[in-house]
Amino acid sequence: MVSIVGIDSRSFVRNVRKTNGSEGHFESVIGVAIKIRDYIKFKQCYLDAIKKFNKLLKCENDLQFYCYNDIKKCETTYEFLESFFREISQHIEKAHVFYTLFSKKRLSKVKVYGRMAQRKKIKLGEPTRTYEKLLSGHILQCFPAICAWRLTEHLHPRTVEFHLDAYNGHIFEAQEQLDKLDFEVSIYPGGDCVNPVISTADLLIELLDKRLEKNSKFLLFENIRPALPELGDKVLVYPILNKHLPYITPLDKKTIDIGSKIRHPIFWVFKGEDIVDSGTIKRSKSYRNLQDYVSNLFGVVKMFDKSKDIEYFQEGDSGVYLNSRGKEQIESYIKVGKKFKLFSFDNLVPNNLKK
Repeated sequence: MVSIVGIDSRSFVRNVRKTNGSEGHFESVIGVAIKIRDYIKFKQCYLDAIKKFNKLLKCENDLQFYCYNDIKKCETTYEFLESFFREISQHIEKAHVFYTLFSKKRLSKVKVYGRMAQRKKIKLGEPTRTYEKLLSGHILQCFPAICAWRLTEHLHPRTVEFHLDAYNGHIFEAQEQLDKLDFEVSIYPGGDCVNPVISTADLLIELLDKRLEKNSKFLLFENIRPALPELGDKVLVYPILNKHLPYITPLDKKTIDIGSKIRHPIFWVFKGEDIVDSGTIKRSKSYRNLQDYVSNLFGVVKMFDKSKDIEYFQEGDSGVYLNSRGKEQIESYIKVGKKFKLFSFDNLVPNNLKK
């Protein structure tokens, strides 16, 4: 049986007081890869744990999967996370933790886009990217792929399948190496809302963050495993250091192609008239209802981008329309041979809003 490795990531920020009394700012990127043996079995254990401890959340959430953003405003988030991981930890095979720790003293500037410079026969200005911009503008955006790349030397391609939360950015060597290796990789837009393994990775990042904060511990190798006693020696830690920079800095101003790796079936959401922005739609209860529905089909939900997404359409995908204009767009694609299944977004609108 093939194991699943679900990966999610986010920024890690601390404002600290230095020994000389001055204020300091520490920023890193942290990722977690949860390895489990049986997806179907783990999903049921996950759902059981959510149902069992949902009562601890003193906020109105009725969702199949939780991401941190769903529960961050609840007063009892930490209590819920502790209870959830006491329950689910026995079903986790490994928890791989990744974090960036670059030496600024040795890193006054970072050279990027070397391949573009060679291709265009140009000399780039110095420095080509500051440390802060590299971290926030690139590494943070594509960290799930960096984590997967770091794991490939420890895993066999025929024994695992990567489930990555969607990422973006410009091409870099580690991502190209990951693409060339014989690992099965599936990309999940909104992965922490449709995939229990990615959701667990997202929630574990928050638990680790809170534990380090409560105990006034820095994000360092020796502090991470003690902060997660529920998992014990299942926790493995991988710092991303200066020596890894040549592999993870952008090579060219070419966008990473993740479209061919997105999990299917995809429920493509067609907005039609741009009355409501995409962010508002994604935060709606109806959109989360759609994600819950699609997760039971082992698929994903994605806002349709007419400039590029049609080339990634596969038979069995559905077109979800918000209004008559959205429906017309889907029907136009059907007329030219794209076999979308029509699905009305209104089917997922709560009854109280319909009234």
